[in-house]
This record gives sequence, C-alpha cells and structure tokens, in this order.
Amino acid sequence: MINLKIYLFLKHWKQDKNITFAQKISVNFRSFYGITMNFRTKLYKAIQICLLLLVFTTADILAQNSKFTLVIDAGHGGHDPGAIGAMSREKDINLDISLKLGELVEKNFGDVKVVYTRTTDRYLTLQERADVVNNNHADLFICIHTNSAESSAAYGAETFTLGFAKTKANLDVAMRENSVILLEDDYKGKYKGFDPSSVDSYIMFEFMQDKYIDKSIDLASTIQKQFTSYARRSDRGVRQAGFWVLHRSACPSVLVEVGFISNSAEERFLTSESGQKDMATSIYNAFVNFKHDHDKKSGKQSGSLKYIEPKKEIREESKSVTAEVEPVASETKKQDSALISNAFVKSIQKSDSKPIFKVQLLASDKKLKSNAVEFKGFKNLDSFKENGMFKYTLGAETDYDKILKIRKEILGKFPDAFIIAFVGDKKMTAKEALKLLK
Repeated sequence: MINLKIYLFLKHWKQDKNITFAQKISVNFRSFYGITMNFRTKLYKAIQICLLLLVFTTADILAQNSKFTLVIDAGHGGHDPGAIGAMSREKDINLDISLKLGELVEKNFGDVKVVYTRTTDRYLTLQERADVVNNNHADLFICIHTNSAESSAAYGAETFTLGFAKTKANLDVAMRENSVILLEDDYKGKYKGFDPSSVDSYIMFEFMQDKYIDKSIDLASTIQKQFTSYARRSDRGVRQAGFWVLHRSACPSVLVEVGFISNSAEERFLTSESGQKDMATSIYNAFVNFKHDHDKKSGKQSGSLKYIEPKKEIREESKSVTAEVEPVASETKKQDSALISNAFVKSIQKSDSKPIFKVQLLASDKKLKSNAVEFKGFKNLDSFKENGMFKYTLGAETDYDKILKIRKEILGKFPDAFIIAFVGDKKMTAKEALKLLK
C-alpha cells in the first residue's frame, strides 16, 4: 500500500514537473518570440524611414543637379518665310537671333540644356514646335519672331504672353503668327476646330487659366526692359494674345517680336550682325534673371548673375536719353537742338518744369513733310529725332487726362499711338512722368 502511494506520488510529481518545464519553455519562447517580433517590427519601420529619407534626399540632389531646359523657337522656316521685307525674310532673322541667343546661354551656363526647334531653314508645324517643348520637359520656352505692319512707320519691339487679345493690334499679330496652320492639310481636325482667321476662335483664350502666366509676364517685362536699356530699342510693351504654340506648351513661355521688317530702318538693324547680337543679348540678360529666380525657388545655390553689360558708350548715353526735336513744317536742320518746338510748351517748361505729355503717332527713317498723306486732317504736329528715326507727335498737355482724350480720338487712324512726356529736354515714358506729379 505504501509502495503504491509512493509510486502514485512520484508519477504525479514527474508529470507536474514535465508540465511545469513545458509551460516554462512555452512562456519563455513566447516572450522571446514577442521580443523578436517587436524588434523586427521596429527594425522594419526604421529601414522604411531610412529608405524614404534616402529617396527624398536623392530626389532633391537630382533636382538640384538636373539641367534646366530652355527651348528656343525660331519662328517660321522652310516654305513658310514669314513676313517679307525689302531685303530680307522673317524666317532668316528669327533663326539668326535664336542661334545667337542659344550660343550665349550655352557659353555661360553649364547647367542649362538648350534645345532648338530648328537650327536650319526647315518647316515645322505649330504643334510640332510645342511637342519639342513638352517632350523635353522644358523649363522655359522662348519664341523669336519679327513683326510686320501695313504702315512702314510702325516700329519697336514687343513681347507677348498667352492670353486674350484685348486690342485689334494684338489680335492681328496672333492671327498672322497662327496663320501658318493654314499651310497644313486638315488643320481644323489637327487643331480641334481652331481657325486662325476667325475672331470667334480666339474667344477661348478669354476664359483660359494659364498657371504659368505670372512667370511668363515677369520674363516678358524683363525682356522689354533689356530691349530699351541694352539694345536701345523702342518699347512697345508686354502684350497678350492667343498664340497656339504658347497655348500648347506646358511651361512659362513668351513670344518676342524683335521689330518691324516693314520699317526700313528696323529691317537694316535686324539684318545687321550688331543688331542681331544686341537683340539676342537683351533676351539673354532677361533669361539670366529668370534662371536666377528659378534656382532660388528650387533651393539650388546660384552664383553671381551673368549679365552682359552694355558697351560703355551706350551705358553713358542711356543715363539721360534726350530727344532731338524739330518742327515738322520747318526746313531748318537744327538736329542738335533738344528743345521742343512748340512755344507754348517752352513757356510752361521754363515756368515750372511740369511734364509735357504728347501722343507719339509714328516714326520714320525719312523726314516726312507736314502735308504728308499720313498727317492729313491733323494740325499742330511736332517731330523729334531719336536714334536715327524721325518721330512725330500730336498735342502738348500738362493734364494727363487731356492727352488721353487726344489719343483716344486718333486711335482709329493711329492704333499704335502711345503717350510720351518731356521735362525740359529729357524724354521719358508717361509712367515716369506721372510719378513726378505725385
């Protein structure tokens, strides 16, 4: 009996010992496994964070080291000559200036990739030009064109951005540049019913929201400033119109009209080596400013601005641009005179030096007579000579509202007329003169 009890006790003790040992192993394993799983989860999370940081850092480095892409488009080409001058074709002027612009950028910016829509005399459709921009993921698109007008007196440079043409003059330019579409077969199908010769087709641009418009306008404004300060060209301002090639390009873009091929003086300038260099350098300097702002916003370190300064003699002259003035009806050749011819204007200037506002009608490389057909119906005209051009004005008012009224009345015959001002013998823009009145 005693032996049986001892046997049963030993048996239960042994089973209990085995269970306890197994339980301990189980508990310890679960504890160890739990620690392992917890550690492994934390390790995975840490690795994921490191990978994400690596990706973001790499992307940031790549973004900073990636090349800025500039697409330069020489308008027209091939069987599309563009506007025709007395001794040149628009397509050739556009290409020459475009190549000179690209050469300057490539020479001074190792981190910029310059892409040309064309480097030879070949034809591209507007959509093909836009495809070059988009396929290269361009950061900036600059189109080079040369203007033309029915009147040989029209002159000056202007820069367009995409938008609704609020004036007939702007619409006319857009229609002319878009008309290349008509050279294509089935252009209505390719361009989604857009008809470059129909005013109705341009209504779409009135409601269009362009996310690049601010940058485009900033660049256009800088280009115009460079045209006046570096190349000393007449500023026709920044304008908006419905250009298909700008509409289809996914980046900030501008279309530059470097001058009028229909004006003999400007045609000579634009076909000359020095004139083309001046225009290309002006656009280049504007690009320098755009690129600097782009790098700054991208977090990329940018060195000193690589502007090309104007020649010393030009820089000194531009400090105070004076107008050489002489009456239209006068036969005297006092071209060195910087005095305004109208006696009333002289008396005002001597008394209080207020700005005298005038409406500039046109300019010509040749002196026009007072009875010229262009001036039929107008009296009390003045003229002055500036940069080799005879410039003709109407009115002489110290009241800006009055000169605005005069300009409005003559826009039917002179749609490109604009207001200028004189203080003493110094010519200035209307905006500059208005600041003096504040």
